[in-house]
Amino acid sequence: AVTVDGSVGKVGPVPVLGQMTLIQAVAAAGGTTENANPRRVAIFRQIDGQRQAAAFDLTSIRRGEAPDPRVYAGDIIIV
Repeated sequence: AVTVDGSVGKVGPVPVLGQMTLIQAVAAAGGTTENANPRRVAIFRQIDGQRQAAAFDLTSIRRGEAPDPRVYAGDIIIV
């Protein structure tokens, strides 16, 4: 599962079934709320014991201007 937190319809774990992207994970968590800043969404991931973070712009992804990154079990997504 990935954990989705912040300004989404339903915070908490979202099961990862097969390949899942950031947009799919946010949608599974009920989508963004009116308080969300879709231009600054963070994914936190453990890589070799180190916590890594990356920021994404959901607005650009939804418009097809930026790639929709894959998410993996254990990721934490903050909207």
